[in-house]
Amino acid sequence: MKHTASVLTVALLLLSAALISYRILWLGYPVLPTVPGKAWQVSMDAHVRADTKEATVMIGLPTTYWERMVVEERINSGTLSFNLLRQGPNQIGVWSGIPGAGEEVIHYSATLLFRPKRAADIRPPDLESYPAHVGTEEQTLARRLVERWSKVEPGARLRAILATARGVRGGSSPLTPTLQAWSGLQAKYGRPAAYQILLRAANLPARRITGLHLVESVATSPVTWIAVWTGQGWERFHPETGEMFEKSMEFLPLAIGDVPAIQVSQAEVPEVRWNISRQILSQWRVHFERITRSSRLLDQWSLFHLPDRFQETFRILILVPVGALMICVLRNIIGFPTFGIFMPVLMALAFRNTGLFFGLGIFAGVVLIGYVVRRWIDRLRLLLVPRLSVLLTLVIIAFTALALVGSKLGLREFMAVGLLPFVILTMIIERFFVLIEESGARAALRTAAGSAAVAAITHELIHVNSLQLTFFVYPELLFAVAALQILLGRYTGYRLSELLRFRRLRRSS
Repeated sequence: MKHTASVLTVALLLLSAALISYRILWLGYPVLPTVPGKAWQVSMDAHVRADTKEATVMIGLPTTYWERMVVEERINSGTLSFNLLRQGPNQIGVWSGIPGAGEEVIHYSATLLFRPKRAADIRPPDLESYPAHVGTEEQTLARRLVERWSKVEPGARLRAILATARGVRGGSSPLTPTLQAWSGLQAKYGRPAAYQILLRAANLPARRITGLHLVESVATSPVTWIAVWTGQGWERFHPETGEMFEKSMEFLPLAIGDVPAIQVSQAEVPEVRWNISRQILSQWRVHFERITRSSRLLDQWSLFHLPDRFQETFRILILVPVGALMICVLRNIIGFPTFGIFMPVLMALAFRNTGLFFGLGIFAGVVLIGYVVRRWIDRLRLLLVPRLSVLLTLVIIAFTALALVGSKLGLREFMAVGLLPFVILTMIIERFFVLIEESGARAALRTAAGSAAVAAITHELIHVNSLQLTFFVYPELLFAVAALQILLGRYTGYRLSELLRFRRLRRSS
């Protein structure tokens, strides 16, 4: 049996570790689910002016990507009609129609949730072909210009190209033939396109992006940057200055490629105003949005798919085994005396409604009153079942009286006593009386105090919000809890209280 218990313990631990590893490595769950997620509130307002013609306004909007998720999108188009248009990686909002009274205000807002970045999610992009309008001669020229860096690692290759390009605009000395050719490309195609041609010749995947810098601000015009894949990730630089952006800077793409971020037809849009601000979301909300939008099998069977009213119950219920594990530690390792294992757990759950202070007070008061009545009932020589029935009636009467007092005094905690486990309290009164008769008042009071202390510790444990969230996100941790309970069940050594109790014998030996 000892071997069987060890095998079962290892199997439960491996099962828990395997499921958690799958969630983290494949489904993108955070290692620490209690770490706050990044959230931004992005909103856009624009005035559309037109006379009698049908106006069309096309604006690039945020899209859900592997590192970010767009939730709570709200769109107000007034008298204009609205449609979403997908063009490759871009999502474009199209407002069309005749504005009422010649002017209409359009509005868009969304919340962005950012997932933790993982290297496994970053896939190397394909190397795009040269733009169609770039001829063979320009392609040959571009390859010749970057040939000297062909054997340099991608990151250094990118920085060398940018440094050389900045030298075209930098000094007063005459330009070398190489820089003259480079300057000619920029003059012919413009700096952003010239950079893309050179990066393509250098075998560096690059794409032009227009979007917003994610800082708390109000922006009236999007930012354009070029993102370059260097083998380890995307690096960004400004196409007009050639300066690299810091890796810590965050951006929100609105239009990728040659698609403009804003297109207006037969109308006038004097200004598009983007408002960007950080938003505080609870950790529960972050995981709810991410998991409920996933189509993975394990995500589909997540507790977050339960109705809201049941989720609240399972937040506490799923930690009951943890509370039972804590009681096992307190009883078998430390040596707390208690009235069984179920009483402290049930009392800890009941204290959720009454509060710990009022709950302990009610527990002590009902037990003491019940003990006094139990001593008086003992004179009647009643049988066990009728005697317990009388005690049960007494407990209900006490609960009712407390509820009425609470109603008069406005104390909700007294009115919530009906959620206390009255059957368990009835049995405690009986056991408290028997223990006093057999072992004395000191042993009975010590056991009652130990039960109250264990219930209080368990109450505080199962109401730790971060622990609730961790087990709610990773319910397979219960397999690990069961494994630890089995290990504790095999423990036959001394309790800490026994070491203190017999310390004199140890000294004499």
